[in-house]
Amino acid sequence: MTITPPGGNPVDYTHNLTFTGGSTPPQIQQNFGRQGDTAVLVLLDEYRMTPNFTIPVMSQIKLVDNYLNQTLFAGVVNDPVLSPVSATLNEWRLGCTDYTYYADHSTPVYGPYYNGFTADAVVIALTEQADCGITAAPTSQGGFVAPAVMLPSVAINYQALSSAWRLLARLSSQVTPYGWYVDEQLRLHFYDSTTALDSGVTFTTEPTQGGSVSEGHIALDNQFGYEWDGTSIHNRVLVQGAAQTIYSRPQGPPTDTWLADGIGSAWPLRFTFAGVQRLTINGVSTQADQLHPGQPHDTQANWFIEQNANGAWFLTSANPPAAGTVIKFWYNYQIPVIGVANDYASQAAYPGPNHGIFGDYISDQGLTTTSMALARAQRERAEFAFAAEKVTFNTTEDFVGWIRSGQTFGYNTAMAPDSRNNYSWGLNGRFLCTQNRIQFVSGGYRQMTITGVRI
Repeated sequence: MTITPPGGNPVDYTHNLTFTGGSTPPQIQQNFGRQGDTAVLVLLDEYRMTPNFTIPVMSQIKLVDNYLNQTLFAGVVNDPVLSPVSATLNEWRLGCTDYTYYADHSTPVYGPYYNGFTADAVVIALTEQADCGITAAPTSQGGFVAPAVMLPSVAINYQALSSAWRLLARLSSQVTPYGWYVDEQLRLHFYDSTTALDSGVTFTTEPTQGGSVSEGHIALDNQFGYEWDGTSIHNRVLVQGAAQTIYSRPQGPPTDTWLADGIGSAWPLRFTFAGVQRLTINGVSTQADQLHPGQPHDTQANWFIEQNANGAWFLTSANPPAAGTVIKFWYNYQIPVIGVANDYASQAAYPGPNHGIFGDYISDQGLTTTSMALARAQRERAEFAFAAEKVTFNTTEDFVGWIRSGQTFGYNTAMAPDSRNNYSWGLNGRFLCTQNRIQFVSGGYRQMTITGVRI
């Protein structure tokens, strides 16, 4: 384990890293596509007269398994805590975040991207704009940003770079869910499950060898579980975005037409009013003024546009026009941006009194076009149309290999049924690791708590 203080050189603290005897065992928490990895690593400093070292905040830290030639964690010491254990013993409990920390606290990125940018191109452009030390390059040029969907338009308001990554991952997940992470060389990986790297590891309840880097053993404890998560099934998704203004053409048909009855002096508008274009009374152009709530009729006009206490809009007149008067009104109006996506295969798979339809409504004022709302609906449909199959398990300490969240792994057990094979017992499938919590025990052996989603 090496630590590099700000502006300094790497220092080896391997012999100070403790697996037992500290206030907490070392642990690493990995997440794919939602936030950066975190770690708590503990150093002990035993001395005679004065302490041997201090760990400055914002130092860079790197933990490597030399046997595997694998970096287990690399990032920033953003929360070091010193605890004097005795007169000659200090404990340093290092709270760390991987290099996503620089993206979390970057100069805010922004920009409108129209005319058909792809999501991966926007990801790369924003990463370059942030200039926070993290690099992003397409897979076609040896990088790790995979091709993503075409975005009709997207407006990135001022926000941290990692927040923009999360937004673009959501917008990209129209067919398969996208995620991201930053590696030990500060390179961004942005991809979906179809292009995820294979860890080369299979986890099984039927071990054939011990001390393996490619075969991990599933502990049969209370953490072991296989789940069909139907709590979030959505196979009909309606997304409502921001309001869109429709501009009426005075040369075209009127937006609303009424025939006066000689008594009424108010006529409801069909749409949410956004501006006067033209008003004619029996074919004669007439002035109409918009009144704000509580404003009296003290203008020179005899016709007004008003909003009542319930938010409805009306055309009103100071005096009721004669019966048979033709009133034509051209006005601009607002309609909500709506996108709807159905997954008919999912609806057929879950028949019931609801016809297999499980609906969801999403309101997002950041969606300014119909295509953006539809893309969001399609993303939700792709991710939630079917019950997600999830595994959670602990590994035993004899697994000496490594897997990080965002990689795929094999899963082999006779203790769970296979939904893709008529629920016959015995499952051998591929899963994407979405979360991994690693705890270190005596001697540096590792126990992992893994959550995976079937792909």
